[in-house]
Amino acid sequence: MKAILCALDFTKASGEALKEAIRLANEKKTHLIVLYTYRLLYTNGLSLAEYRKQVEAKAREEFELLLSNQQVNQKLPIEFIIEIGFLSDRIESYVAKNKVECLVMCEKLAQTMNENLGISLEHFTASLKIPVVIIPESLEIG
Repeated sequence: MKAILCALDFTKASGEALKEAIRLANEKKTHLIVLYTYRLLYTNGLSLAEYRKQVEAKAREEFELLLSNQQVNQKLPIEFIIEIGFLSDRIESYVAKNKVECLVMCEKLAQTMNENLGISLEHFTASLKIPVVIIPESLEIG
C-alpha cells in the first residue's frame, strides 16, 4: 500500500499541511511519511556531527509539537524522516521507489523548491505523476 508523503519546513502553514496529510492518510487507509530535509551549508562553527545532532533534535521537537496539535487516529502509522539533501531529490526518490501516492506540502516550501531547481513548479509536479496538494501560507477569504 502506497503512503501519503508530507514535506514539512516547520513554517506556520506546516501544521495545515500535516493536518491535510493526516486526513488523506486516514481516508486512503494508508500510512503517512513526514519528511524534513536540510542542507549542510553552514554549521555555525560546530562539527558536522554536532550540527547534525542539533538540527535533527530540533526537527524532532518541532514535529512532536506539530503532531500534538493534531487529532490523530492512534491506528494511523506515521513515520518521521529527517534527511540531508535537496527536498526535490528526496521526493523523487520516494516516488521512484513507488512508495508514495500523494504529496502534501506548504506553499512556501513549494516555492523554495521551485527556486532551487530552476524549473517551474508545474514541470516538477507533472514529472512526479502523482497528485500534489499545496497548502497556502494564509487562508484569507475576502
